[in-house]
Amino acid sequence: MQRSEMPSINAQERLLAWALVLVCVALLFAQAPHGGDFYWSDSPRHALNGVFVMDLAKAMPFDDPAGYAYRYYAQYPALTILFYPPLFYAISAPFYAVLGVSHETALLVVALHYLALGLGCWRLARFWLPAAPSLAFAALVLWLPEVAFWGRQVMLEVPAFAFLVWSAVAVVAYLRGAPPRWLYLGAALLVLGMYTKISVAYMGVVYAALIAQRDGWAMLRNRHHWWVAALALVGLLPLAVLTLKFGQANLQSVTGVADAVASRTSWQGWVWYLQQIPSQAGWPLTALGLAGAVMAAWQRMPGLGFWWLGFGVGYLFFSSIDLKEARHSVFLLPSVAFFAVLLLHTLVPPRVGHGAVAALALLVLATAGLTVWTRPVFYVQGYAQAAAEVARLAPRDSTVMFSGYRDGSFVFNMRALEGRRDLHVMRADKLLLGVAVRRELGVEQKGLTEAEIAEAINANGVHYVVMQPGFWADLEAMQRFERVMSSDQFEEVARIPTPANHKAHETELVIYRNKGAVMPRRRGTDIELKIINRRISAD
Repeated sequence: MQRSEMPSINAQERLLAWALVLVCVALLFAQAPHGGDFYWSDSPRHALNGVFVMDLAKAMPFDDPAGYAYRYYAQYPALTILFYPPLFYAISAPFYAVLGVSHETALLVVALHYLALGLGCWRLARFWLPAAPSLAFAALVLWLPEVAFWGRQVMLEVPAFAFLVWSAVAVVAYLRGAPPRWLYLGAALLVLGMYTKISVAYMGVVYAALIAQRDGWAMLRNRHHWWVAALALVGLLPLAVLTLKFGQANLQSVTGVADAVASRTSWQGWVWYLQQIPSQAGWPLTALGLAGAVMAAWQRMPGLGFWWLGFGVGYLFFSSIDLKEARHSVFLLPSVAFFAVLLLHTLVPPRVGHGAVAALALLVLATAGLTVWTRPVFYVQGYAQAAAEVARLAPRDSTVMFSGYRDGSFVFNMRALEGRRDLHVMRADKLLLGVAVRRELGVEQKGLTEAEIAEAINANGVHYVVMQPGFWADLEAMQRFERVMSSDQFEEVARIPTPANHKAHETELVIYRNKGAVMPRRRGTDIELKIINRRISAD
């Protein structure tokens, strides 16, 4: 990367950037599902983890923090606080404390990261492009179909993306001649990004390669480089311990998963993410990005190593992971947008009615329209209503059993009812099955008879059951459970529809009242957590 002065940015441009990004984020989140209408199974869990951090800070259980976490999971069995890096949850906690526990509060935290992402993209592009193309680049990244789909849910992609982009701003500033403190800042922001989502780690390789490209072997004689590396490693030690201790499923996703859509040992696995780009970015932007990359390579445009390496190293990194989902590679998409903007900025004559600006504006509008039309955020309604209804009916200090695909959504909505913190949630699958992270990786049926299921429900203080009809009904254990719900011991009290804007697993939830001899809720429970390969006891 070539050395040059830092780009000069005046107050008017800053104001325009803030206004543009704010408008984009506001328009995007005006379409975001809320009110407890979660879609993706991880989303309510990310939201609940932040609530746990708030509750932990309020309780201050210094004598037994692990016991507190186990008891919390026993009450709200959707907690995944140690399975994922903790930073987003720590940031969410004070917002919950001030604004209350709700889906909307969690979305606000994501929206603030989305705002930071847009501003960071604008600031990053200014190292290579003038003001107007840089603003277009920022808007494009915000409106990319894949980014907008996951970024308007309580997910970790956009929060990690925000840290990653601002880390890149700081490191590129250092590469362009800024003082070493910018390198320290860039490394710190990358570490924080990894404490949000570990997969952004690949950018460390990109930064090292760019510094080596600039300095050659002299990079090894620069004490600041060694200090940055040492401090980053020390800062990542707690994350490494957490991952090794509780993130076995994440490690397994790298080495091999039984249900991989394309194994990393096959050629299909190494082209899979390339095949996703047209749907992630839209065909117009993908075509322009490819043409822009060809133009830049043909003309041997200097100073673009950041974009080439960022895409190339990231692509190799994500392709080498066996578990493949399109959302994992959202961090590669800015390179596609950058080369598309570079193409229009370079080839469209500015003298023809501000041609380049008009072309860029048209591209942004086309991408935004494509996102709104083809990638609305999915939702499934009814879970907040089910939680409110069962909370109205359930006796004090009792247990509510849930059986269904979207247990995380139900559990979060139960925790959001501050007036019923006395209620516990029990998942039927924990009683009847042993599931290794997700069903596709293996399920064990525990073999309880119908009489034993009914007895266990009574013994755990379950007065009400919320059930998704037909949930995993191909399993004999779940068939026995549904027959118990149809027995004389239970009576149906409500049916709550679950409308969705996609083909969801469920169409309704049914609430049953247990007419049997219900015992007081057990104070101690033994829970198997296959996700971290351990069994816990909660008093």
